[in-house]
Amino acid sequence: MASVILFNASKGETHSANKNFGLLARKLRSSAKVKHNKKKLESNLLRDCKLLVLGDPQESFSDDELQALRTYINEGGSVAVFVSEGGEPNSGCNLNELLKDFGVSIDNSSVIRAVHHKFHHPKHALIANGIVQPEIGEEKDTPLNFDTALPSPSRPQDVIDEPSTSLSFVYPNGTTLIVQSPAITLLSSGSTSYPVDCPIAAAWEGDKVDDRPRGKLAVLGSADIFSDSWIEKEQNNQLCEVILRFLLHQNVTFDPSIGRADFEERETVPCISTLANIVKSCIREEEPLPQDCKSLLLDNQFSLRMDHVTDVIELYKQLNVPYEPLALIEPHFECPHPPLKMATHSPKMMEPSAPSLELFDLDECLLDENTRLHKLANKYQSDKELDLLVEEAGSIIIPDVYNSDEWRLNGIELSKYLLHHVAKEIFQFKAQMPKE
Repeated sequence: MASVILFNASKGETHSANKNFGLLARKLRSSAKVKHNKKKLESNLLRDCKLLVLGDPQESFSDDELQALRTYINEGGSVAVFVSEGGEPNSGCNLNELLKDFGVSIDNSSVIRAVHHKFHHPKHALIANGIVQPEIGEEKDTPLNFDTALPSPSRPQDVIDEPSTSLSFVYPNGTTLIVQSPAITLLSSGSTSYPVDCPIAAAWEGDKVDDRPRGKLAVLGSADIFSDSWIEKEQNNQLCEVILRFLLHQNVTFDPSIGRADFEERETVPCISTLANIVKSCIREEEPLPQDCKSLLLDNQFSLRMDHVTDVIELYKQLNVPYEPLALIEPHFECPHPPLKMATHSPKMMEPSAPSLELFDLDECLLDENTRLHKLANKYQSDKELDLLVEEAGSIIIPDVYNSDEWRLNGIELSKYLLHHVAKEIFQFKAQMPKE
């Protein structure tokens, strides 16, 4: 039989290879061919399939499909069935008609945890003593092997004192099962969950006929237990590999006598509403980031649905409205003010005020240099004012030298520096004049 693993999506499954079972499909795709089916289940389709995964179907199977599944299992095929809380009334699927032939039926219930430990939601039950088959604890560290030509790797035979506590797992949003012969129980709800010690996972294995492999069936009451959000929590990943190895005929067998033992009678749950109202404070621990970074991306946050486009187009005909692009309606704005009327007298306009300008000396800006120097010579008459006369004259004749800081850097007085610069310019001018 070819190594083809088929994820069915023809019955509105909530979990498939493209939705919620991405990590599980990637685990199987590494060594097997994974297909996504949206067609009707038929014998021709299942003939080349090694494992069929039904991830919580939401629609009923037809009689022909149920018969094709029975034939497929009895002829050596493997089927993994995942359901969720509420059973058939919640999903609307008729899986019980198929499973009752193998001793399994889905119960209409939910599994909750009575103690807020590790996971605070009551339906996210952490079960530490729910292993019924000791083989699960012994095989939990053996990886998947798709190469049938190679023998299974040898492992040490560990002695487990209490098989029920050999592996702890999270059981989110799950239901209970009713298991009868010839099926066997794999997992139970444990002693810390309600209902107490009820089957939550079952398996069935057919008889050996000629050279055909044994048909195998595994039913789990929680579809989220191996979903992308929960497969990496606790030891769910190891539990997943053990069940997959059982379904893929990789030397995993269960003891029928242990799995068919009678469980304790169900006890009535105390008042759930009262327990829920007892608020317990806690500090939320940040969950570690998943290994698959793609699960952090929200690719469905914004979308455009075209489901009702045909209904809207049909509505045009019912309302006798022409189906054409909408025309632009020209807006007409109303003026909120009363209409204008001519005034009897023309309004008196106020004269603008004088500009607020700073006072400045026009003579200083408009007079030429000679006139300004004459006024400066009449302003300073005494010898004590000679330095001021030279400095202000320098600011008129050579303003660029006056405004430079070279005289400060050389430690020279400004008046002497200006006289030196003027004398230097005169000497250079005299030197350039032609001799007579």
